[in-house]
Amino acid sequence: IFKLDLDTGSGDVWLAGQQCQVCSRHKKFNPSKSSTYKAEGRKWGISYGDGSFAAGYTIRDTVKIGNLTVPNQVIGLATNESHAYQVDTVDGLLGLSYSGVSFIPGVTTFLDNIVENSYLKEPIFSVYIKEKDENDYAGEYLFGDIDRSRFSGELTWVPLHQPKFWEIMLDGVSFNVDGIGKEVMDIRGPAIIDTGTTLIVMNDEQATEFHRGIPMAENSDIYGWIMPCNADQVVPGNLSFTIGGNDFSVPIKNLVREPVKGLDGWCFSAVTSGASNFIILGDVFLRSNYVVFDRGQARVGIAPSKH
Repeated sequence: IFKLDLDTGSGDVWLAGQQCQVCSRHKKFNPSKSSTYKAEGRKWGISYGDGSFAAGYTIRDTVKIGNLTVPNQVIGLATNESHAYQVDTVDGLLGLSYSGVSFIPGVTTFLDNIVENSYLKEPIFSVYIKEKDENDYAGEYLFGDIDRSRFSGELTWVPLHQPKFWEIMLDGVSFNVDGIGKEVMDIRGPAIIDTGTTLIVMNDEQATEFHRGIPMAENSDIYGWIMPCNADQVVPGNLSFTIGGNDFSVPIKNLVREPVKGLDGWCFSAVTSGASNFIILGDVFLRSNYVVFDRGQARVGIAPSKH
């Protein structure tokens, strides 16, 4: 059993191989313990938007996740990985995007393998994320179904802007401050819903425009975007993302991340700059909103989560 990060922002499946000297914290894949293992041996490497990377060679094997079994999946075995992965608690990654996103040319991704072979009754998966409870439960991925007990109202279905990543059009962003009203930000454009990114990432102009709504927020040369840790008391309310004609909110308190060491009263912002081609709606967005990823009809369904 391996612990993998389920990532809608990438396409490859990979984990640590036995030859990986720097992967000592991770469980390593041992071919001799798998009856379904097939050698393949192509060179493989992947790099992510945050600068992390892994590299090695490919194999094929059966991937089992929950009750879902997907045979003959191309998997990258890492012989080297960046420091960020060396210290990470996960053993590797399971990408859930379309095949065009894979770093290994011509590879059918895990998701496309499921769809092409009808391994699910419905070619969908649903994501529910919440705060960890006392049992370390922090949500779930449901393959092939939708759990209607996890969200309020009806799903808003939005077609994909570009079916490669899970990319949609974001129509607008606004601050809704309790008792004061709504401030509309000049932020719109293509956005990807990315379970593999913790934060909400925008380009520099958008991030600057966004933080205009938070008193005293600033872009520090050393730390990036920071804000007062009591920002949700100064501007109580929520942030609204307009998608498919409906507003999906994120409480302002969820934008306040961990304290900045050495700067008393200041915290990192959950909205940061660094994205160029599209806005990235990461786990900060998914903690408040249930999302159904529909591969069959190239669309996503979004509704406010119940916690």
